[in-house]
Amino acid sequence: MKKILYVTTVSRTINAFLIPHIEALLDEGYKVDCACFIDKEVDEKIVTKGCNIFDIPFSRNPLHPKNINAFNKLIELQTKRNYDIVHVHTPVAAVYGRLLKVKFPKLKTIYTVHGFHFFAGAPLINWAIYYPIEKIMKKFTDVAITINSEDYRVAKKFGMKEVYNTNGVGLDLNYYNPNLYNKEECRVKFNLKEDDFVIVMIAEVNKNKNHEQMIKAVEQLIKEGKSVKVLCAGDGPLLNLIKEEIESRNLSEVIQMLGFRTDINEIISCADVGLLMSYREGLPRNIMELMAFGKPVIGTNIRGIRDLIDEGKNGYLVDVGDYMQTYYALNTLMSDRNILSEMSECAFDRVKKYSVESVVGELLEVYGDEEMFTCTSNG
Repeated sequence: MKKILYVTTVSRTINAFLIPHIEALLDEGYKVDCACFIDKEVDEKIVTKGCNIFDIPFSRNPLHPKNINAFNKLIELQTKRNYDIVHVHTPVAAVYGRLLKVKFPKLKTIYTVHGFHFFAGAPLINWAIYYPIEKIMKKFTDVAITINSEDYRVAKKFGMKEVYNTNGVGLDLNYYNPNLYNKEECRVKFNLKEDDFVIVMIAEVNKNKNHEQMIKAVEQLIKEGKSVKVLCAGDGPLLNLIKEEIESRNLSEVIQMLGFRTDINEIISCADVGLLMSYREGLPRNIMELMAFGKPVIGTNIRGIRDLIDEGKNGYLVDVGDYMQTYYALNTLMSDRNILSEMSECAFDRVKKYSVESVVGELLEVYGDEEMFTCTSNG
């Protein structure tokens, strides 16, 4: 039985993205455990199948001294458990998990890249810090798994031993199912009229998600006399500041900042179109959720979003910071319901290859490569 250790910085990453992957590996007969800082109890589905959860005191700050203690705990765990593979996710865990190869050179390492912190258009400080780290860490990486085309090209250029590009982490299309919800009833819940054009934005309220571009584009629509409403789901450090800006522009009756929500599917059901104005993404799950409900999406023309949006087919790509371009894209969809309907069909067709079944199948192919296990003694 092959033994695998999943390493993430915090446990909520496991719950959000990795449960189906771990379940599939357990069902295939692999022994899988997880090591992370437990900031939230891990889903019982994998625990009841025999997955052990080890509390490792990682800090999300890569320079925090706690991470040295966390690394020592990982060494102790590997010494005791003798895993064949360590599969790492998230920046801090990815570094320290792969560094286990220094002490255990026969250990195989898989690194899932959820989005390199350096990318076209990234701040120079990102390139100065993260690019050299990844150049160094490639020697401790046996397999890299990327989830967008730009990161795939970068990983190949690095000269990593093996690089696979998969369709994200997988979306449960049985859960994100528009047939389970009534659009009219959902709109009543949020005080929306039947003829309102509804924009939905699902994003943490921080600088990266760039709510300001949405606000300015919607303000322009209101100046044109359009009947538009916006539902924004997500909490974050800038929530109060964004609320103040909305109020200062007299848009409080137009844009609802809903904060943290557990009824995301009902919110999506209300939408005519989705929006994401990020500066940086890996492969945004929120866009896939919107597309699963057949919603066209307008997103910024950046890494990851480009992989999901086919310009003019299931949405539009706009430049970061260009609120007028965003306005024109929204206005086009508001003005022509035929285009909106055609894009809705394309959105659902596009998301099918990102289903969890498809992605788990890709992952099992990686693990099924016998060369991964040519050396299994890590003494």
